[in-house]
Amino acid sequence: MTTRRLGVLLAVLAVGLLLTGCVALEDPENGTDDPDPEAVFEGAYVHSEDLEDLRGVRRVEMTDGNRTVTEVLRIERRPYVDERSEVVEASDPVVVGNQYVSNGTDNWLYYPDAAVAQHFETDEQFDSEAVRSNRAEMAANVSSLYDLEYRGTDRVADREAHVLAVAAKNETVERDVSLIVGDTEFVYPLETDDPRDEIDVVEQRLWIDTEYDYPLKERLVYETPSGDRYELRMEYDSIAFNVGLEDERFAFEPPENTTVEEW
Repeated sequence: MTTRRLGVLLAVLAVGLLLTGCVALEDPENGTDDPDPEAVFEGAYVHSEDLEDLRGVRRVEMTDGNRTVTEVLRIERRPYVDERSEVVEASDPVVVGNQYVSNGTDNWLYYPDAAVAQHFETDEQFDSEAVRSNRAEMAANVSSLYDLEYRGTDRVADREAHVLAVAAKNETVERDVSLIVGDTEFVYPLETDDPRDEIDVVEQRLWIDTEYDYPLKERLVYETPSGDRYELRMEYDSIAFNVGLEDERFAFEPPENTTVEEW
């Protein structure tokens, strides 16, 4: 695969990734006083009530073992519907400066290199508490389909994080599920009786902040039907919580001479 094609794959994964299962990494067993893995896993969906907002720099990296493409994003977020992100470094210089800005009503994608802004307005405003409730229900549904194993703690972005391995259960499943990992919703279309029949993901690991229940790092290793193997890593280099973000940070005004495309 060329570096350009690897970059395209990274861009696709930033929007969503079709997965059908996962297998945990092999690590030594931990003690018996560990936190409930399901409660830790829920932090990937529903964060601590004490979390008001966050600002950080997150690195996204995709590699096929020979070539690597990266994007570094500056991110500001208020759970669960307000977000502003900008690509500040990238293997492909064309994507540097790309922005995503969203609130409960308006969603913007801005591409400065092409002088294009894409806009989508929802029919009704999203409510953070309603989204929180839906995400909690989703976490419970998804966790029932996977074996969750607690792997101790680690340091990420100078913060303590729970480490969690996720493994698909060997049982019959006949419905679609989705997994929200950090900032991305991964859809699992389970079309066969055995969720391992079409496994793409062979390793999956989450690092979740112990104080605010927020994912600080994710690692997925997967294989294509042709046997190609890729690794996706998403990790905060730095992050600060409850910094006092204002509403204005989640509004966007297209610069002059920008072509606005309505979705």
